[in-house]
Amino acid sequence: MRSLIAAALLVQGVQGFYLPGVNPYSFSEGEAVKLKVNKMTSQKTLLPVDYYRLPFCQPEGGPKMDHENLGEFLAGDRIESSPYRINMKVDMYCEQLCISNLGRGEQKGVSPNKMVRAIRKNYHNNWIVDNIPAASKVEDDTTVTTRYWQGFPVGFIAKDTKRAYVHNHVNIEIQYHSVETDPDKGRIV
Repeated sequence: MRSLIAAALLVQGVQGFYLPGVNPYSFSEGEAVKLKVNKMTSQKTLLPVDYYRLPFCQPEGGPKMDHENLGEFLAGDRIESSPYRINMKVDMYCEQLCISNLGRGEQKGVSPNKMVRAIRKNYHNNWIVDNIPAASKVEDDTTVTTRYWQGFPVGFIAKDTKRAYVHNHVNIEIQYHSVETDPDKGRIV
């Protein structure tokens, strides 16, 4: 009798729950996958900056706020739509997103533009795909290691000229696995 009561208590103590925005989504082949942008962050300044404060390409009709759950809102995330078009299991190559004026070039004695300041302060773009934060893959051939960084830098400073350059080409690689119950669908991992 005691083991029956203990087993009943144990069964009652195990319950599942659902957090909004955390439930996995299964994508069909060709289905649109949203790439969203979040505030940019820097380890140098610790002050987040809204993604669209810099002259990045904007979605048609302008960016829209895109909070999916309460946690994102409470964390102060500034999640907005982006102009990137991604479709599940569809390879795309060399798509031009837009042409943007980044401001004046670097000149001695002239205050740098917003983009150059962001690069010099080591700001990183933070993108989100299917509620998963994007990461940069960094491979080191000498030690044969692969590391992942949260987000990716807006640009870099050339070692020889000390000038700022924008990372204006991105290679987006999305990994997924097939759904056990429906092999025609995939879940982003």
